[in-house]
Amino acid sequence: MWPISKPFIWLSIFIIIMTAAMDARARCMENVCIGDEIESLSVKWRDVNLNYYDEKFVETELQDRSVQDVYYDYNEKLIADRNVLLEILPYVIRNQRFDNKVLAELNKVRAICTSLTLTGEVENNSKSRLFVTFRAVPSNKGRGTLRVVQIEKQFNVMAPHLRPNDAILFENLKTELKKIYPSMVVVRDIDGRISSMEMQQANAILGFRFVSDVSNPLVLKLLDDENIDMIEDSEQAHPLCQRDS
Repeated sequence: MWPISKPFIWLSIFIIIMTAAMDARARCMENVCIGDEIESLSVKWRDVNLNYYDEKFVETELQDRSVQDVYYDYNEKLIADRNVLLEILPYVIRNQRFDNKVLAELNKVRAICTSLTLTGEVENNSKSRLFVTFRAVPSNKGRGTLRVVQIEKQFNVMAPHLRPNDAILFENLKTELKKIYPSMVVVRDIDGRISSMEMQQANAILGFRFVSDVSNPLVLKLLDDENIDMIEDSEQAHPLCQRDS
């Protein structure tokens, strides 16, 4: 029998760790599942840090109009006190990002009348990163449920042309992920244009994200394929949405 090399052992351990970190249930990763309510998750979200340009954006947008008008111009409608709308404006309108602070403020919103869609990053100590996206959906005339509609796992694996040693990691990880997500579709560019019927119907996609000339990480994307009414068109939206329309 051929001796097992140290790189092979390391590779096997790597795959075991990465796959063990994922929930074997359909379309789940690290205890976050498609269809979950974001506010019910026992997750700590990485802080979204605002910068000078975010502050200038808010200042400019509010120069000659109300905060409600700013939301309207960006096709968002939230019924809440002015201070709440001001607090989350740069997160919702400019960055489309959320963290624990934003979720706490959204809890003060009386009604969400548009398909508000924000992305947050799970705080962890791993070299991989986990991003979760929610969309506001109808909730039996309640405020609106923040439903998980997309989960992205960004691995510490680069495209082979950048890190040739990652080629075998990619092939082995792809094989293991296919066992967990049998319907997974593999593409070159995770953000590329969707053209084939297979891609359009896929709820799990694996591919590289071409961020820059020196960063092309491997990403696994899980998608929500449930046919849920848009909150804008639903009779189950909060009554305040109708009253203020």
